[in-house]
Amino acid sequence: MDTTRNNTKEIIAYLETKFNGDADHDVEVIQEYCRSLDRTKDNLDIVMALGRYCAEKFPNAKAIQNAKKIEEAFDVFQKKLQSAQELLKEKKLEEAVVAFDELIGENTPVESDEKHYYSFGHPFEETLCKMYFNDDKPIERISGLPMALYYQKAAALFDLKRYEEAKATYEHCTKLNPVDVRTWLELAQIAKAEENYEEVRNILKKIHPFIYTRHFLARFYREQAFLAVIDEKYQLAVALTYISMDYEDSAPARAQLNALAKHRGVDLSKPSVEQVKSMLSEAGIPVGPAPQVYELAMNIGMSMKKSYPQIARMAFAIAYDITHYEPLLKELQ
Repeated sequence: MDTTRNNTKEIIAYLETKFNGDADHDVEVIQEYCRSLDRTKDNLDIVMALGRYCAEKFPNAKAIQNAKKIEEAFDVFQKKLQSAQELLKEKKLEEAVVAFDELIGENTPVESDEKHYYSFGHPFEETLCKMYFNDDKPIERISGLPMALYYQKAAALFDLKRYEEAKATYEHCTKLNPVDVRTWLELAQIAKAEENYEEVRNILKKIHPFIYTRHFLARFYREQAFLAVIDEKYQLAVALTYISMDYEDSAPARAQLNALAKHRGVDLSKPSVEQVKSMLSEAGIPVGPAPQVYELAMNIGMSMKKSYPQIARMAFAIAYDITHYEPLLKELQ
């Protein structure tokens, strides 16, 4: 049975008792009801169904006319975005930069001295941001669109080897999300291209405290292995590559290990846990995720376990992902 359809019919019947025959008034009744709903998947389906009902029943209402204009503008924007992404995919990079510039001009993010306007890819990032960058300014979450546009423009600039422009564009992303590890790693790629290895080192040191996924822990250790090769510390590079593979057995990590085989006298066997800890301690490289990330995830999980179980499971999933601590699996069931 389609319960959403049945529920929508009942809701419409209820709302119609509040209509007075004026289209603008009646549409506002429906809009007010929609604003009162929690943001769940089922409620989203209901809101969309009510939107279709309004468009059919009140085609001349001001709100419906405005919605149509917004929808038309959205369609135009989507076509422009698709075109820009196609240019990037086809490596028509100069044209892609121009196209993304135009889109950014139409979607420039808000700036204010009174509050932070941030775009987070995951709810946990907001908590990390408050922990590391708390200056008492309130945070207002905004659409991820401006950040996505800056990111794609920066990628085109990087491929064009216009590194200073790419760096400035990626830095727009870090302003919109200071804990976005992906963007910081792209800035590390620019530093590598410019052979500014000290800057790569600084970036890795900066981001480690807010890495909360195995994927980016793997990336972190691959980049550390790259630096070890630059420093001609090949056994350290081997150890770092194996750590990376423990977090994510990826093709880049395997290629890195194969490349190390070209250096004479390098032992490619996997070192023991004790050897790894010793080597990383001597090099000043942290072992595993930052303890405060695990603690934060666990604190959220434990505090939300009864009142908000979905949020608790999300937090426990992060704690498990970065540690694979098996007792946590029962919290994910």
